[in-house]
Amino acid sequence: MNILAAIDFSGVTDDVVQKTRTLASALHAKVFLLHAIAPATPVFDIDTNIDAWTPVAKIAESDRPELPAYDRLLEIARELQNADLDVSVSIAHNNEADAIIEAAVTSCADLIILGSHGHGALYHLLVGSVSEGVVRKASCPVVIVPARKQ
Repeated sequence: MNILAAIDFSGVTDDVVQKTRTLASALHAKVFLLHAIAPATPVFDIDTNIDAWTPVAKIAESDRPELPAYDRLLEIARELQNADLDVSVSIAHNNEADAIIEAAVTSCADLIILGSHGHGALYHLLVGSVSEGVVRKASCPVVIVPARKQ
């Protein structure tokens, strides 16, 4: 079984990682961590292909892209590896919902886990919801981890 966990480094990320660890351990699943970097503007021609999945154990110091997000993603991957999980990471340069759907296909995901930020109706009307877009387009079950009420 393969689990794709979308990591956005928001306040809900820790809960997404914890839920991923719990489900992957129970299901003996391989974990694919994805961070999507949305294009700044649709005016520029930006490559939207997802980078190749890289097993964390095979990443040498010199091979890592110089991206702070990649380093943070690797920290999360190592945390999951310490729980005896098989983990791979990828960074996508695409809008979040499309990147998650493409990564789910690429990784043959049986389950997608992502967080919800709990924005209000006006925000969703103007900007849209990543989790809503993923649920609409996904061909596998989607677990949405809600943001904690504060």
